[in-house]
Amino acid sequence: MENTFHTEQFTIRANEVDTTGTLSLPSICNFFQEVAGNNAKDLNFDITDMHEQNLTWVLHRMDIHVSGEAKWRDTITVETWPAAGDAVRAYRNYRLLDSNGNELGHCLSYWMVMNIETRRPTRIPQAVLDTRLNDRPHVTEVKSNRIRPFDDAQIDQAKEIIVRRSDLDMNNHVNNVRYMEWMLETITQDQVQRLTNIDLIFMMETFVDDRLTASFIQEDNHKLQFKITNEAGNVIALAEGVLDKN
Repeated sequence: MENTFHTEQFTIRANEVDTTGTLSLPSICNFFQEVAGNNAKDLNFDITDMHEQNLTWVLHRMDIHVSGEAKWRDTITVETWPAAGDAVRAYRNYRLLDSNGNELGHCLSYWMVMNIETRRPTRIPQAVLDTRLNDRPHVTEVKSNRIRPFDDAQIDQAKEIIVRRSDLDMNNHVNNVRYMEWMLETITQDQVQRLTNIDLIFMMETFVDDRLTASFIQEDNHKLQFKITNEAGNVIALAEGVLDKN
């Protein structure tokens, strides 16, 4: 289908940058969510279309690579396209470009369909499978590895979180970008700015008033691990980060 490839331009606003005036990682993810939803709407399988079938999209994994910076008031372009998967998992690619067409970053996201009543994964509708773009390569290789949680005894830094209503999305659970924000709060601003890759896996839903803990360990000079757990000790989300070598 002609409209499987989608592109949009944005001018970076003040609330989308960090203290240095640089476009933040959570804001990048918000741009990715926006263009994904708009592309899905064009293809008739956005969240409102899915809700009519008592289904919804849930994000399972995001593998984000950053190679450049954008600043407040810069114009950026975000490209996205869905890609071939299987009956239970769909992929979506993203590229972030500056005003000259230079790539600032890319991401491969992994999606599943959830039954709203049972809150369990289900097969992707055939109509969705039939619209995937099959001839455009992924921006990065598909990963099949798992990220394993670290032991609490290893924790370098941890922060407590109480989920607010403003953290919820249209699925009435915590929006995935919030998990990234909470993870990044456990490291320094210098480390945040040095991240060149962050690979996140979302494992469980969380809801308003849930009490969570975000924590991280530094494996070596260039590798970080993150996790978010609930009061029962269940792992909600995991991530691995890579710092530049400067």
